[in-house]
Amino acid sequence: MKRHLIALVGALAVLLAFGSGAAQAQSVQGVGQTATTGQSATSNASSTQTNPTNTNISVRIFSPGETGSVAQNNTSAAGSAALNGASTAQAVSQAQSGAGEQAVGQTAGTGQSADSSATSEQTKPTNTNIDVRIDSPGGGGSVDQSNTSAAGSIAGNKATTEQGVEQQQGGDGCGCKGSGSGVQAAGQKAETGQEANSEATSHQDHPSNDNIAVRIFSPGSGGDVNQSNNSAALSAAGNLAETTQGVGQTQAGGCGCGGDHVQAVGQKAITGQLADSSASSTQKGASNSNVPVRIKSMGSDGSVEQSNTSLALSAALNAAKTTQAVEQQQSGCGCRPPKKEAGYGGGGGAGVQAVGQWAETWQGADSSATSEQFYPVNKNAPVREKSMGGGGSVAQSNTSLAGSLAANLAGTLQLVRQVQ
Repeated sequence: MKRHLIALVGALAVLLAFGSGAAQAQSVQGVGQTATTGQSATSNASSTQTNPTNTNISVRIFSPGETGSVAQNNTSAAGSAALNGASTAQAVSQAQSGAGEQAVGQTAGTGQSADSSATSEQTKPTNTNIDVRIDSPGGGGSVDQSNTSAAGSIAGNKATTEQGVEQQQGGDGCGCKGSGSGVQAAGQKAETGQEANSEATSHQDHPSNDNIAVRIFSPGSGGDVNQSNNSAALSAAGNLAETTQGVGQTQAGGCGCGGDHVQAVGQKAITGQLADSSASSTQKGASNSNVPVRIKSMGSDGSVEQSNTSLALSAALNAAKTTQAVEQQQSGCGCRPPKKEAGYGGGGGAGVQAVGQWAETWQGADSSATSEQFYPVNKNAPVREKSMGGGGSVAQSNTSLAGSLAANLAGTLQLVRQVQ
């Protein structure tokens, strides 16, 4: 491919030199454009919660009554987002009557980089309830604990690079004596690069919920003991790059002289994307303990429930699109001059149409998700001595889920249409 491009460039240089040397008086239009767009976005979020405690100690001696509920709610959340939306556009329009030269050079570069990270940590939240009853009838209150650690991170790039060239050139008039050449040349080079990194981490260490109920000569029901622990991490890295190049050339035919008509287009487009995403959720030693003791205390024990969830989701997506389009139209020779004129018989001018296209689209996507759950414990140790009644239900639900997605949706399209 490179050898063909080198040969094409050499041939075009010869044709351009010949055309400029043979023409007697030509009009020249020249345009040079250079555009560079760069963006960088960095975002960090961190939320830390260490050792929140909730302790309730209730002692009743010859004191009938109900025990109130004990509730604890701990939340640690971190959110981070880094986004880029760059746009680079170049447009050229040239119109020329008669033979002449039109030349366009365009260079456009668009670069984006986005980094985002979120970290949420929760360490040893505890909820302790101690209920002691001596000769004190009544119901025990519920004990609830809810612990949530969440981290979310997003890094996204949406770059657009566009280049457009339109050239129109009229032909020589009839009866011309010169050998003016009509030349149209367009060179385009576009590069679009994107990189997105996203990380999310959620840690939860040893959340505990303890309930100790002691009843001596104290009829009544024990309250429910509930614990819910959630650790979640979400991460997403996405790139939506689009590189578009378009060239339209129209050239009318000249007279029957020896003038050459040349249309030349060179296009080079490179689109690159890289997305990294990782999510990690860790839950360690979630414990739920219930120890009811009944001595000559009629009544039912409450339910004991524990729910532990560790979730990690990661996604890395690339959707690159590279498009190159060239349309060339060249009319044939027009009327010939009369025989008596000197330009007649010099041979018909050459009509040349040349197109070189080079497009590269590459993508890399990495995604990883890790969900870990260590030793969730749910303990229920009821002790009854001469205490009629039913025992409560004991339920434990442990869920560890990790999902990862890496996807590339690259599209490279090249189109050439020539009419001569």
